[in-house]
Amino acid sequence: LSAGIWTEKGSRILAMADKLRAGVIWSNTFNTFDPASPFGGYKESGYGREGGRHGLEAYLDV
Repeated sequence: LSAGIWTEKGSRILAMADKLRAGVIWSNTFNTFDPASPFGGYKESGYGREGGRHGLEAYLDV
């Protein structure tokens, strides 16, 4: 469950991303992953986040 937003305004991307219910939301691209960025499912499609700092926090005593 993913979504893509295409726009020239960064503020519009952030506003729309808050309204979407998807595990991954791409901005001005689609199906491109950065290993440093977290990704994961939404609702029953997955639990938690993987990758990036968000994915590591579950294993660290922060």
